[in-house]
Amino acid sequence: MNKKVLSLFIVLFMLVIAVKAQDDSRIIIKGTVTDASNDMPIPFANLGVLGTLAGVASNMDGEFELQLPDSYRDKVIRVSVVGYRPQDIKVAEAIDKPELKIALQPVVYTIQQVDVNAQSLVYRKMLRQAVDNIGKNYFVTTYSYRGYFQYLVFNEDVQTASTEAIVTIYDKKGYHRNSVETAFKEVNYRYNEVRRSKEPQSVLDGLTYFDDVLTADIVRNPRNILDVANVRDYKLTNKGRLLFEDDSVQVIGYEAINPTLSTTGSIGVTKYSGEIYINLKDYAVLKNSVHLTATDYSTLGRNLIPSGEYGKGTVSMTITTNYKKLGSRYFLSGVTLQYSYVEGEDKISGKMQYVTTQVKTTNPETVEGRMYYEDIKSNPKFWDNYTVYFEN
Repeated sequence: MNKKVLSLFIVLFMLVIAVKAQDDSRIIIKGTVTDASNDMPIPFANLGVLGTLAGVASNMDGEFELQLPDSYRDKVIRVSVVGYRPQDIKVAEAIDKPELKIALQPVVYTIQQVDVNAQSLVYRKMLRQAVDNIGKNYFVTTYSYRGYFQYLVFNEDVQTASTEAIVTIYDKKGYHRNSVETAFKEVNYRYNEVRRSKEPQSVLDGLTYFDDVLTADIVRNPRNILDVANVRDYKLTNKGRLLFEDDSVQVIGYEAINPTLSTTGSIGVTKYSGEIYINLKDYAVLKNSVHLTATDYSTLGRNLIPSGEYGKGTVSMTITTNYKKLGSRYFLSGVTLQYSYVEGEDKISGKMQYVTTQVKTTNPETVEGRMYYEDIKSNPKFWDNYTVYFEN
């Protein structure tokens, strides 16, 4: 080959590599979202780049890591969460802050108190409207989610086990409310990648526990406050109104009068209360928090009846579910679940976190069945290059 031609080829090749490297260069922004009034972390705050679908949600400790293409350097990040005033931050300014702290101002206002009975009727009507508008607010066709799942176990606040996974959720029919049986048959999931603190030594070590995340999606699943047939079994109260991105959000407090499996979806439940956040503009559910106490807690998950060694006595649990708007439809953006119980003299606790990172309604990823047990070999190369963020 002619030396000049070879030299030209090498130069062109190096230019291609340089351009490719420039295209692949990414901006990494790390920080914490806190409440400006008390400096407490805010979990599941939305951080989205205006004009794009790129974004991420803060974790249970308010921490986030956002990866963006270098071409987004001149764009703006909007930080928002129900009950707080949104805050805009320029990407270029956030890059220069190694420990970025975003303090959001809480915004709360209450409504005039009315007769308790009349008030209850108003909130029942709101819950009914939320259910009636599911077809307008959420995906009602086949879709798939891909997301990040983390499960941590502690003994007396010392972490004893951890599992991370990339999970695909597939829904054959989309959001609608039907029986427990049909919801079970229509929604499937599988683990794609896994990283754990220790290799599975027993069946318990390899359990996925992901059914607890699916059940927390109260819009898709029955047996919760949105089961309007049983709404009379709940005491409803006013928790005030909040502002969320200029929309008014009603917060309805609820408490099960006589909690049962059929009304709460939990085995052995003795106490069950929570708060549901409804956007009064379109009656979409933005958030739901549940606080429950149950006896005969099963380490196999809150939806399974314990037997023998799997029964762990009384458990206290808090489950928070968040929804986010994508175009004209809302999707499950994240779930956190925290629980604790006493075993002998030890206090055992656990934290689960799921964050949706991708939504597909066109050519969704098909999944058959549910993966209750996994022994997937971890891929260090994948995890070394993985960051939780919503894919554009």
